[in-house]
Amino acid sequence: MDIGLRRTLAAFAAVVSLLGAAATLGGTPTSVARRSRVPAPATRDPIARLQAQLDAGDVTLAHDSLLGYLPALLKTLHIPVSSQGLVFSRTSLQTDKITPWSPRAIYFNDDVYIGYVQESTFLEVAAVDPVRGAVFYTLSQEPRARPVFSRETTTCLMCHQSRAATGGVPGFMVISTLADRYGYPIVGMHDGSTTDATPMKQRFAGWYVTGSAGPAGHAGNVYSPKLAHEITDKPAYRAQLDMHAESARTDLAGKFDPAPYLSAHSDIVALMVLVHQTVVHNLITAVHDAAPDAVFEDSMARVSGRDTTSRAQRGGGPASQLRRDVEKLVRAMLFVGEATLDGPVKGTTPYAQDFVKAGSRDAKGRSLRDLDLETRLFRYPLSFLIYSDSFNALPDLAKREVYRQLRDVLTGADPSTEFRQLHASDRAAILEILNATKPDFPR
Repeated sequence: MDIGLRRTLAAFAAVVSLLGAAATLGGTPTSVARRSRVPAPATRDPIARLQAQLDAGDVTLAHDSLLGYLPALLKTLHIPVSSQGLVFSRTSLQTDKITPWSPRAIYFNDDVYIGYVQESTFLEVAAVDPVRGAVFYTLSQEPRARPVFSRETTTCLMCHQSRAATGGVPGFMVISTLADRYGYPIVGMHDGSTTDATPMKQRFAGWYVTGSAGPAGHAGNVYSPKLAHEITDKPAYRAQLDMHAESARTDLAGKFDPAPYLSAHSDIVALMVLVHQTVVHNLITAVHDAAPDAVFEDSMARVSGRDTTSRAQRGGGPASQLRRDVEKLVRAMLFVGEATLDGPVKGTTPYAQDFVKAGSRDAKGRSLRDLDLETRLFRYPLSFLIYSDSFNALPDLAKREVYRQLRDVLTGADPSTEFRQLHASDRAAILEILNATKPDFPR
């Protein structure tokens, strides 16, 4: 069933249910129906909102003679330059312009990603729609009185909506792939997209990385001296190549000319945060995708007096699918299976400070954006994306299930061994931070 039709039916069923409740409680159908017509919160992504401001003349974007709209766009969207990550493998839309000597730069905040390629006529832009997931745009680099973002669909979604990379929803991904000296991919360092569970030594092949990552290192900064077509047994070739030879670089001198970029760095802390949030964004979208059917089933059940709980527990129907998607999301948000760092991680830019200072804090000064970087990424292992617009836009049925599972884990009501990495002190701290900073989290 089309997702738009599902949402319409779910909304209709909810109104029918409310009318029945009003009759039972002595309320009037008219008064309840009137309340149901309160406009729903806007679900437009940040780029759609920015375009509306540009069209109205409320915002302007200055054009730079070298970098086009990039500096102004980052400033307007509050994306720090320190978030810059440099990828030299030809694994994106503009494969003809990306090389080890002209890497693609990626900048990001919590809900927008900007791609800049040297000598390109456009910027690549991806944003998180609070309900629909990843939305893709391009922005022409030609100076215009009013810049216009062009929506991209099939071209981007051929890769950005695949079962293997994004879980089948419009989403984001970080890929680690060995490239040859021209940047053409040879073979991946692991299956699928990079996640928090991926060992550090397998991450960031095909990327430039500045900073330190402990004794085991990472797979960044290295490319094959051979060309892809010259290698027959690609996994064997990858195994004999020293992928960790350049893990301790604090600068990228000699790799490329940094003059056409806003920074000469590709900070490892920023790349680690990028990995985490792309995965969680996709899982939030998967919950949004599963929710309409479950909401519809729940609404119909309430109208007819049926109970869907037992059916969900037996593993059948939309409610069961929603519960499974919520379980995946909760486990990712709690960093289940997170690869342990084998040594301190240190970046080379102010990114860590830029990221941390944006956090909501409790009375003890603690935030879910506080970094650890000694044995794991975050000091308090629950994803900061619990504050994101996409999480906040989850239907009540789905959000209640997320909160129920989170509370069960944090209070110890869920004794599953997969949560054993969460110490009692971590659970207590996370619970206190949520109680202080997340108003809709059930006390």
